[in-house]
Amino acid sequence: MAITVQITFNKELEVSCDVKTAFDLLVDVPRTTAFFPKLDKLVNIEGSIYRWEMAKIGAAGLSFQTAYTVKYSNDGAARINWEAVEGNKNDNAKLSGGWIITSAGDKKTKIAFTTDAALDLPVPSLMKKVVDPVIRVEFESQTNTFLSRIKEELSKG
Repeated sequence: MAITVQITFNKELEVSCDVKTAFDLLVDVPRTTAFFPKLDKLVNIEGSIYRWEMAKIGAAGLSFQTAYTVKYSNDGAARINWEAVEGNKNDNAKLSGGWIITSAGDKKTKIAFTTDAALDLPVPSLMKKVVDPVIRVEFESQTNTFLSRIKEELSKG
């Protein structure tokens, strides 16, 4: 008995730094993920493969913990991507997405963030209409907090 909540989230930020500074932060997975709220543990599986284990959260009277494994890649200058890695039996989500970093003028940089998530939740299908919107709000809230923290860090100058 489980439901899957599909979420697509896109957002653009403008920060007060150059493209290289933004790229150098965002390509450093452990450093970047330190800004993510409610991240319980980040495990480096091998090379550019990481497992995210989120803190347990409660929603609609239920409690659960999301975990997923992704592989990161980049072009060395302005693009960073992540793709879901199959095979970890303890994972209950699949995420993919990326950062696209472009110059927006003198000491200004535009960062486009996108992610697609499929979260498998251990709840009866009858509860999907109640749980789905709660999970979306929580996901978007955490991601917005993360992006605000990234923007603040990169705009310190």
